[in-house]
Amino acid sequence: MKERIILSWLSLFLSLSKQVDSQVTYSGSHSIQVARLARATARQMSLDEAEVSSIYWASLLHDIGKVGVPVEILSKKGPLDEMEWQIMRLHPIIGANIIRSCKPIATASPIILYHQEKYDGSGYPYGLRGESIPISSRILAVADAYDAMTNRRVYREALPPKQALVELWKHRYTQFDPFVVETFTAILQEGRFHLKPRRS
Repeated sequence: MKERIILSWLSLFLSLSKQVDSQVTYSGSHSIQVARLARATARQMSLDEAEVSSIYWASLLHDIGKVGVPVEILSKKGPLDEMEWQIMRLHPIIGANIIRSCKPIATASPIILYHQEKYDGSGYPYGLRGESIPISSRILAVADAYDAMTNRRVYREALPPKQALVELWKHRYTQFDPFVVETFTAILQEGRFHLKPRRS
């Protein structure tokens, strides 16, 4: 009985995550792709399998907090205004709180909470800097950004993969952990990871 309840909760969470993806992308596969990228990067960085599992679940559900963001903000074609940004910046907190309630994947909660922090301290929700941001969140941030850039959104076209990698390197030490970017790039360039084709 308990296992069925847990499976029901996990199914609900995954459905909510897919719903969010479908509101901001054309493929609806963003979180799945991010999870595969983040897992491969975590393994390459020799994190233990328990942490790899937590990163995978956090990546699958990293945007679940956007269920609390109005769809007109999620799909807005122009820049967000300050009030809209205030609402958007709440999504890691909302998501972490949702996941914290499910014991089997509760370790994913802090990863989600901090995945919008930036290496130079300019991120949100708490403005953490450098290695004060958990390594799992730093990995998720890179995988999330890369897939977001290479994924067609309702408000912009996708970037080619090479250009997305250039953007990651440009923002090392500011937005992203430089070592994570280097590891992530090596995985892609050396052909150790292949993305599944997207639906148009």
